Order: sequence, then structure tokens, then C-alpha cells
Amino acid sequence: MYCAYTACALLGVHYGVGQHVDDVTPSDRPTAVMWRWIATLFYIAVAYLVKLVVGFFLLRICSHQRWQRITIWVLMSTVSIFNIIYIFIAIFACHPVERSWMRYDPNPQEGHCNSTSFATVPTYLAAFLNVLADWILPLLPATLVWKAKMEVRKKISVCAVLALGSL
Repeated sequence: MYCAYTACALLGVHYGVGQHVDDVTPSDRPTAVMWRWIATLFYIAVAYLVKLVVGFFLLRICSHQRWQRITIWVLMSTVSIFNIIYIFIAIFACHPVERSWMRYDPNPQEGHCNSTSFATVPTYLAAFLNVLADWILPLLPATLVWKAKMEVRKKISVCAVLALGSL
């Protein structure tokens, strides 16, 4: 899925995503926005699946601490529910769906899109949940390492490696 995301993003760049609007031919604008729209859907799915996989892995290694299991389940449930809603918001931001990219066509089709705030608020919420999950998930195994019978120096190096992995 990450390869599909990358391919769609690169196709968007090929057709003009990232350039000034005046530098993109009017006939390429809808295609560029369509590939960016598809890449966005893949990004939402990839970000969600990565957190889900890491969460299930941590459930296996954090099996003896009840508070850690509850934290992981609550985080995974919250992220799951939100991402399911968020992908539908992203898909159906315009009606009909093609309006998302066809509104930039020289001859745009009829339809309407949701207000900017309807897209902005869920995006900020998604960013907040992603940051929260990206901090909580690597901190849970760090608590296991810190309680292990190791030299403090080794504990710090293992925690640093875990922190690098979360980046």
C-alpha cells in the first residue's frame, strides 16, 4: 500500500502537484488533483495500518502489564474508529466524488463540495491522533526496558533505538 501511495503521489507530481497553478496546464490540473486525492486515501490507510500493526505487536510483548494492554486497546480503538470515519470524509468531500478533481477542469461539472472547515477540523484531529499514537506506542516498550535488569547505559541506548524507530 505504501508503494501504491508513493506511485500515486509521484503521478500527481508529474501532472503538476507542487507547482504554481499558473505553471500547470489547465488540462493537467484535474489529473494532478485526482492523483493527489487517491494518494491521500492511500496515506490515510497506510498510517492507520502501521499503527494497528505496531499496536498488535505491542500487545504481544506488553502482555503482563494490564494498564499497558488497556492503553493499547483504547488507542487502537480510537484510531480505528476515527480513521474509518476520516476516510469516508475524504472520499465523499464532494458530491459527486469526481467533483473533487473535476472542479479544476476547464469545463467543470455540476456538484458541490463540503465547506473548508468540514475538511480542516477532521484533518487537524487526525494529525493530533497520529502524533499522540506516535508518542504513546514507542513509550510503552520503553517502560519495559527501563524495568529490566540492565546497566543504565544500556537501558538508555535501547530506549534511544526505540525512539529512533518511532520516527
